[in-house]
Amino acid sequence: MDSVSLILLGLAGLVAGGFATMLIDRIPDKTPLSLRSRCPQCEHPLSIADTVPVLSWLRRRSCRHCGASVTAAYPLVELATAGLFVAAAARYGVEWELLPPLVLIVALVSLSMIDMYVYRLPDRLVFPSLGLSALAIVVAALGIDRPSAIGRAAVGMAVYFLILLVAHLISPRGMGFGDVKLALLLGVHLGWTAGSRYVGWSPVFRLVVWALLFGCLLGVIGGLSVALLRRGGKNVVADPEAEDGQPNRLLGHSVPFGPALAAGSLVVMFFSDTVIGV
Repeated sequence: MDSVSLILLGLAGLVAGGFATMLIDRIPDKTPLSLRSRCPQCEHPLSIADTVPVLSWLRRRSCRHCGASVTAAYPLVELATAGLFVAAAARYGVEWELLPPLVLIVALVSLSMIDMYVYRLPDRLVFPSLGLSALAIVVAALGIDRPSAIGRAAVGMAVYFLILLVAHLISPRGMGFGDVKLALLLGVHLGWTAGSRYVGWSPVFRLVVWALLFGCLLGVIGGLSVALLRRGGKNVVADPEAEDGQPNRLLGHSVPFGPALAAGSLVVMFFSDTVIGV
């Protein structure tokens, strides 16, 4: 892929990241969505100049209306989205296959940040993302003339959902139902990846299983890292179940699992050839 296309996708990712910050800000509070950004403290509408991705934060790190500091999370979300857009473009090229991953990236960046802040994966974002993903998959499948990929996407969605549903029924505290609903979104994209690039049904199951394994591994590593940081006095992710903000046991810490599942699925999608053994 030429560098111009990657730069354009990176710029598109910055804009999409700006949209993701709006979702992160408004979805948990059930605030009406709007293309007009606002200050998270005083809720004053921001001008276009105040919302240019990354550059607006570098130029002005506090709200001009109330003086509140603007967290670095905003430009980091924009940069992360841009980086993932470029990675997806490098993996799939500027083809129909690129459309579903771009939808997924915006959804997962938004959902992961919300989960880290409020320990919830809101239906208000999960199900619209699933609907948009289904539409993108149908369009992309017809664009590459592989309608069979639609069925594999549906099977991937069902398989991942059922696996996490069983885990939830066995241990509701260990696997929240929000993660089970997230599996619908992750599974449909894993199934799409298998159906759009490989032959047969085996790749669907292999990608789902590997995504879950990677997600669990990342969850364990991330959970222990956060717990150790909390013990060192750095509460990087708030624990709503802690007494006085500090659990009594190292393994008693509560950590959101959605971001790990999301990361595991993206890793498997981007390196699917290695996972499948092509």
